[in-house]
Amino acid sequence: MKHIPFSLLILVTITIFLSSCKNEDKIIGYLDYEPRIVVEGSIENGQPAMVALSWSAPFNQKMDTAFLLDHVIRSAKVSVSNGKETEVLALGAFWNYLPPYIYYGTELKGEVGESYQLTIEYQNKIIRSETSIPEPTPLLSYSFIKENPSDTTGYIRIVFKNTSDLYYQVATRVYEKESVYTPSLYGNFRADQFKKDEIVTLQVSKAPVLYPEMQIATYFREGDIIYLKFRTMPKHGYDFWCSWQNEIVNGQNPVFPSTSSLESNIQGSIGIWCGYGSYIYRLDTK
Repeated sequence: MKHIPFSLLILVTITIFLSSCKNEDKIIGYLDYEPRIVVEGSIENGQPAMVALSWSAPFNQKMDTAFLLDHVIRSAKVSVSNGKETEVLALGAFWNYLPPYIYYGTELKGEVGESYQLTIEYQNKIIRSETSIPEPTPLLSYSFIKENPSDTTGYIRIVFKNTSDLYYQVATRVYEKESVYTPSLYGNFRADQFKKDEIVTLQVSKAPVLYPEMQIATYFREGDIIYLKFRTMPKHGYDFWCSWQNEIVNGQNPVFPSTSSLESNIQGSIGIWCGYGSYIYRLDTK
């Protein structure tokens, strides 16, 4: 049966508010369905690790805030190591994120070229994964483009030099309207699609927003401030996000609905642990 990972509905924010957890995690149970632990973890250059844990659920369950909170895992031991240092992540509340409970680091920051091992200990289970942070590629330019001067909507045009040998992703966040970065529509692509050192120009369309309200518009609005994240990632990140994108697109198709689980690089569970080489840009469409 297909797994729906709730922590992957929206992505991790950066603002951290400390909180304590006094209640034990609930044991989730369904008839004829065995829930699995879902991992969403990332580490970027210059940033600490962030990991969200939850239980999966059958795809036909009605989802609301209470249901999401029931599936959060808040009493695991989560640690990240670079082979020389190991940090046990703390649990905090990210109030712009739902579910709001995230394990986060403070001391071990991501470095380009380094590998990072994730270990999760929970209910007599040990879950592991490994990733690395590739060299980031900067943008040469980025701009808001309208088809006609009278339009109030448009898309983003980016230009970059293809210096990576791996995979790219474009993600956006609209200031004061969205609290998390969402990969843009068809915003995952391979470096080998282009010639080495080729100057590449791409159109960036807005991705559908899943929660709290489904918004399927693929354009940006004039007047918004948009934060643009351009990052490189290893193959396991590309495989995961391509499958995530297929879920989003096919989930809106009543004829050929989504029926498969997401790609994963988690040993003993499902989800993603990925390192990213990132640059962040601010675009004022005014």
